[in-house]
Amino acid sequence: YRLAHGNSYSSIAPVFNVGKSTAIEAVQDVVNGLYELRDEYIKFPETLAEVNASIGTFADLTDLPNVVGAIDGSHVRIKAPVDSAPDYFSRYQQHDFIIQAIVNGKKIFIDFACGFPGSMHDARVLRRSTVFERAEQRDILTQPTVNVNGHELGPYLLGDSAYPLSPWLMKPYPEGTRDPREITFNKHLSSARVKVECAFGVLKSRWRILMKRFDSGICFAIKTAVACAVLHNICIRSGDEREDEEEDDDCCPGDPNVIRDGDDIRDILKNFL
Repeated sequence: YRLAHGNSYSSIAPVFNVGKSTAIEAVQDVVNGLYELRDEYIKFPETLAEVNASIGTFADLTDLPNVVGAIDGSHVRIKAPVDSAPDYFSRYQQHDFIIQAIVNGKKIFIDFACGFPGSMHDARVLRRSTVFERAEQRDILTQPTVNVNGHELGPYLLGDSAYPLSPWLMKPYPEGTRDPREITFNKHLSSARVKVECAFGVLKSRWRILMKRFDSGICFAIKTAVACAVLHNICIRSGDEREDEEEDDDCCPGDPNVIRDGDDIRDILKNFL
């Protein structure tokens, strides 16, 4: 009830005929319980079968091949921290922290990292995330490969212009481009990347506590946001929208013939479209 409506503890307690302290304790217990389940319900695809399943969720959304996920950020308002208020003051003229999330084509979160200070740029948030470290070390996003116009390309994520272009993360060409092929590429990228924006919209509309300012400590606010993401995935996988099926398989070693330059990959994909 607290997560869905965002009401104060003082207004929630009478609804359930309990004291305010009991309501606080109950919410803390549920949030902590859901937070402990985060790795079970929010999992980045690692095995070949899991990656293929995630790629399959984008098949009807874009002609771009081998898309594993869409990445974006969102801000959650908080009470100004005593010791680090300037760091958490964002471009939205409020104190907040940043959520960096990756979703598949069914709007299921496959990575959810939050707590980054609101003043940080999306590219810096990415570089400080576990996904960046694992992708750069080639622990993830290496298989399967696909042949595009004679070039072997690995799997990749889609992001907006705020993110750095890399072999495993494609972003649009500059907005002012007049090249018809670049414009086509941007449209196909956008049609798939919009799923992460939709996922944030569903998350915040269903769990409205994320729409209000957190007056609790940052640590518990972060746990609450993660708990809402866990519930989001549970709802979708339980049939609220569409079910997500994943299989296990063994990963294959990386192919040395796979193109590993972000600019080259984007140009190859542009020409393919």
